This record gives sequence, structure tokens and C-alpha cells, in this order.
Amino acid sequence: MINLILILIGKLLIKLIQIFNLGNGSTWPGHIALIFNKNFIHEIISLSNLKIILIAGTNGKTTTAKLIRTVLVKNGKKVFQNQSGANLGNGIASTLIINTNFAGKLHDDYAIFEVDENALPKILKEITPDYLLLLNLFRDQLDRYGEVDIIAKKWNESLES
Repeated sequence: MINLILILIGKLLIKLIQIFNLGNGSTWPGHIALIFNKNFIHEIISLSNLKIILIAGTNGKTTTAKLIRTVLVKNGKKVFQNQSGANLGNGIASTLIINTNFAGKLHDDYAIFEVDENALPKILKEITPDYLLLLNLFRDQLDRYGEVDIIAKKWNESLES
């Protein structure tokens, strides 16, 4: 029941954000949903038959996601993705809110989520993907995450579980 309320609030918030030209609602609805239910992502996905594709890396996530989406759509599949670039947990939760119906159901065949390279271990605790694409790790994010080897180590630990 809490998830249905969070979806309704999220959809309303998205509309208000768009009406007042404050953005596209790609993070705040998910942020709020995760405050009230830290398992929101897992619970919404577990109620669906979605095939999940996660794409993580420093560079190339958007291009890779668009290529995969194009192939799937051309083959008659219904696909959604977090194409606004919101690739943390709140962005994924917001993408789910945008794509669920008012009963909290997802009716697509595939979900493609671009995932921030440092957020991947946390996302893998919420989502068990059908496909996981790991792209490059590059030192252009040193100011945010420290050494690339630290992120690679976190990836390895996540993949082991």
C-alpha cells in the first residue's frame, strides 16, 4: 500500500515539476520514495516480469543504452530506460514511478538502467539484473570517487555475491 501512495505522490510531483518548468522530475520523486521505503526499487521490480539490463561505467553508458534499446524496440519489445541521466538510486526509483501505472504495475518487456559506476554495488543489492554490462573505469571521476582501483574492488566484491 505504501508503494501505491508513493507512486501517486511521485506522479503528482513529476507533473508539478513539469508544469512549473522546474525540470523533468527525474530524481525527487524517487528520492522521496526511497526515504519512505528503502526497498521501493526491489519491491516494484519484483512485481513485474521485466528483464533488467544494467549498464555501468565511466563512459559510454548512454550510447550503449540507446543502441540496446533501438535493437529491442525494432524487434517489437516494449522498453523503458532512465534516459534523463539520473543514474543513482533516486533516478532509478523515479524512472520506475514514471513507467508504472496507477496500480503500481510495469507492463514493459525490458528496463534499461544506466548506473553510476560508484553506485553499482548499492544498486546490485536492490536489483538482480538479467544482463549486466560493465564498461570502462576511467580516472575522470577522481574528484568524486578517489582511485579507480577502489571502484574496481567494490565491483568485484559486488559481483562475488
